[in-house]
Amino acid sequence: MRGRGRVAAACRAIEWPAAVAAAATALALGAVGHAGYRGLGWSDLDAGLVLDLTYHSLRLFALEFDTLPGRDVPPALEAARFLAPLVAVGAAVKALARLFADQLRQGRIRFLEDHVVIAGGGRKGSALAAAFHARGDRVVVIDHEAPAGAADRDVPWILVEGDATNPATLRRAGVGRAACLIAACGDDGTNAGIATTAAAVAGARERPLVCVVHVADHRLGRLLDPRWPAVDGGAVRLEFFSTFDQGARALLEAHPPFPGEDPGGRAHVLVAGMGRFGESVVARTVQRWRRRTRDAGGQLSVTVVDRVANRKRDALCARWPRLPEVCSIRAVDLDVEDPAFERGDFLEGLEPVTIAFVCFDDEALALSVALTLRRLLLSPAPIVARMEHEAGLATLLDGGGLRGGDLAGIHAFGLIDRTCTPELTLHGRVEALARSLHERYLNERERAGQTPATNPSLVPWEALPEPLRQSNRDQATGMGGL
Repeated sequence: MRGRGRVAAACRAIEWPAAVAAAATALALGAVGHAGYRGLGWSDLDAGLVLDLTYHSLRLFALEFDTLPGRDVPPALEAARFLAPLVAVGAAVKALARLFADQLRQGRIRFLEDHVVIAGGGRKGSALAAAFHARGDRVVVIDHEAPAGAADRDVPWILVEGDATNPATLRRAGVGRAACLIAACGDDGTNAGIATTAAAVAGARERPLVCVVHVADHRLGRLLDPRWPAVDGGAVRLEFFSTFDQGARALLEAHPPFPGEDPGGRAHVLVAGMGRFGESVVARTVQRWRRRTRDAGGQLSVTVVDRVANRKRDALCARWPRLPEVCSIRAVDLDVEDPAFERGDFLEGLEPVTIAFVCFDDEALALSVALTLRRLLLSPAPIVARMEHEAGLATLLDGGGLRGGDLAGIHAFGLIDRTCTPELTLHGRVEALARSLHERYLNERERAGQTPATNPSLVPWEALPEPLRQSNRDQATGMGGL
């Protein structure tokens, strides 16, 4: 699939230069051929004759050619007679296709059923579109600010330009016949508005339209869900997902903050960057620790570093009042680009860090902070840097040719790649709860002394056989996941 995409992109990149080159070749062959057809030599040419030959060559593009009795057509002119019309027809077809691109796209959408509509063509929307297409779904993406020529971009899905909160735009995307609508714009209010509009557009359906709304704060979904009005007898089934919350869960599954530790032991987790993702990482780390230690009396310390770390820490504790009961949270108000961070002053007097999470959304900054922490931390604690994708800068950390040295022990976590998947998006709470159930099962079995050798089910979620995953999902559904 990727190979065909690259070939298609290469063809699109050279199609107009190739057309210009073909037109110039036809024009030159036509001029040379007309000169030979008339029996003219180079010594006979002057400015007037050159213009005349050029004019007759241009006429070939319109299928116009004056025959001379008793004269054979030279090969150059014969080639120009065929090449020129082909170039003209090809250019006309391409121009018409661009002129009526919207009508052509609309015609394709009219034949779609049970497709996936994604509102938002940003990073999340594009990643979701690619994931659903790779799964075999037909995909329509609504982009409010689609760039010029977006319809011709190297994407295998249909692009619709417009405002997804507008009913007319949703109808053009075929929401009434779609199986799923995913609102993945950058603003929670916009996504909620898309869901409300979709409920009105969906109309009477045999099967409900699954409407998945991205929210930056997963608790907002819990707040809105009970207040969501039933429309058309249940024509819409509302789901919420959060890349930050689900990403934090996936991060801790891929890089356990205290693997193999005695439940009564100690751990010190450092989190640099307290945006939405950083807050979710802290909250889920503490939750994971609480489930692990229970009454074992273990001690967890969390150090958060941010420009306004104390304010973020207080807000987080207000939302999760039991956090201070489970662990000790130390906040350091510090700009990571400040020389004090480079010196590591904030680490003085602290117990050794067992794992560090770098949660900035700027990939270059995240890598820079990770490298600084690698130099500052005396212990060989793993450092995990948030990246958008597990490509680009992330290849330097995991599987890249520059591993080792200053990069040893630094790992990349591709937030978009790990969270923008059909499974997590569509199943939402069910998938998250199923993963939590499996994680709890792992903890209980490990405490009982079982190992993967004695119990094949004791593997991470990603390595768990699909039937066992589905069993967890069924259990989560029965617990109220939907």
